Amino acid sequence: MTSEKKDNSIKARIEHLSAALHNGTERFFEKLGGLVVNYPGATIGLCLLFVVIMAQGVWLYEEELAADKQFTPRDSQAVNEETWVVDRFGHENRPVYLQVEADDGTNMLTKASLLYMQEMHEWLLSQSLIVDGEDVTYNVVCARYTKDDDCKSPVSVLSYWQHNRTLLEADPNPLSTINSVDWRDIEPSGPPLSYYVGSDAVRDASGALVSTRATRIIYNLKNEKEDISGVGNDDPQSRYFEILVAEKSADRRSADRQAHKAASFIRTSGQEKQASSSAISSDVGNLIMGYVLMLLYASFILSRGRAKYSHSLLGVVSVAAVGAATFSAYGFCWYIGVKFNSVVQVLVLVLLGVGIDDTFVIMDSWWDCADIPTMKERMVAAMKHAGPAITITSMTDLIAFLAGSSTSFPGLRDFCYYATVGITFDFFFQCTFVVAIAYLDSVRQEKGRADCLCCVAVDDETGLCVKKDGSWTEGEKGIQNRIVGTHMPRLVLGTLVGKVVVILISCLLFGLGIYGCTKVKMNFNQEWFIPDGDAIEDAMDVRDTYFNGQSLPANVYFSDINYPQEQDT
Repeated sequence: MTSEKKDNSIKARIEHLSAALHNGTERFFEKLGGLVVNYPGATIGLCLLFVVIMAQGVWLYEEELAADKQFTPRDSQAVNEETWVVDRFGHENRPVYLQVEADDGTNMLTKASLLYMQEMHEWLLSQSLIVDGEDVTYNVVCARYTKDDDCKSPVSVLSYWQHNRTLLEADPNPLSTINSVDWRDIEPSGPPLSYYVGSDAVRDASGALVSTRATRIIYNLKNEKEDISGVGNDDPQSRYFEILVAEKSADRRSADRQAHKAASFIRTSGQEKQASSSAISSDVGNLIMGYVLMLLYASFILSRGRAKYSHSLLGVVSVAAVGAATFSAYGFCWYIGVKFNSVVQVLVLVLLGVGIDDTFVIMDSWWDCADIPTMKERMVAAMKHAGPAITITSMTDLIAFLAGSSTSFPGLRDFCYYATVGITFDFFFQCTFVVAIAYLDSVRQEKGRADCLCCVAVDDETGLCVKKDGSWTEGEKGIQNRIVGTHMPRLVLGTLVGKVVVILISCLLFGLGIYGCTKVKMNFNQEWFIPDGDAIEDAMDVRDTYFNGQSLPANVYFSDINYPQEQDT
């Protein structure tokens, strides 16, 4: 008995606390609604001023585009070891792959084909461009062991002739030279000769090379990284030199096919990064289309069958409020030093989907209060009823992203910071800016003006496009509300067949979800960000076809070693 009373007491306290929170939230939104409808112009002005103030954060804009700094925890062992290596050995050189593919039936190991390869080598060494007012050539960007050393020599089958045209032209039988001279005498360290000729290479019974359709030259460029606006942490001279030679080689490819029955495909990290960045930039059009579609959808949901009682213009206002919240969130985060990154770009779509729902809840409450005589009292009552609902949904999203901000991945953590601020600001704009304009729109309705055309007077029976007959009450639901609120429940819950169909579909989806989870694989490849049809895809196809696909370099470093002493012992 005592336990039952105790349980009842706890239950009563919880119910009392819940009711107190609910009533307190209603009173707060009732007062907020009253303040907004009494001063709609001032509310709109203050909201716009807030956006302008937040927009000044753009002057503090910083961007983090380096993938390792976005997706690798900064306290991880990998980062600590990378820092150790960079401090002692500097950043790893940037490889440039000049791949030459011959037409079908053409052998890249003939003297004519090797001379074309030599021509491309000389062409690459002759390229130049201006970067930050400095003339950048291969001699400027090539990697060196020390600043006083010559450029590191490129490596390819042309190494047999030291990449020298005169020596190659003087050789009467280059293929015989390749097969008679030990590759290790040419390149004592590094990969074998097979690394530089295509995997389709044909050998005779003795193992001597006969032919191949592809060969490649590998160059090494310096990698003195610095922060570049819009690019991230990179070496500007090497990056732009890489992009230049890759683009120019693509331009001459067709002519080379005709003249030499072969063509060159240059693959560089700078070109890959540029392709990824351009793909992201090209998605701006899709982003605009997403906003337009959401605007049309919101306007449709808020429209009604009579011009006087329709509020489709609020759909535009609601989408604008989401945009203002997104922009303000960016500005605020730049104020406090949170860097922008590629993940944060998704926020625009996340807030668009999450934020606009509050407008629907507020307006649905407004239509439910159709029996209240004055527009001010009606809007205040709508805010009182809708306030707890939009607060709960916003707090749910807010807590989810706050929890996500505890992740160790910097890119995802910063995204959660932006999302947390964005949802807060959207909640603020929905409760003030949107409500103020919704009240002014209700005044337009009270004065008998048309939705979207407030200068046009209409009566109660004027439709959106044509004159309609029949009675109309303001509380009457639109077609979209009738479908979701009347017809679907009647179909799903009103018949046995509807219930069975829903249960079967739910079980099917659940089963498919479980099956899909068993097929999930975790992987990441920077090349996934390269758009289809980009010029670098041709170079990657040559790599995959003839050079065994993508390879990852591995280096071993030693510390605390006295090399002369160890050598003596």
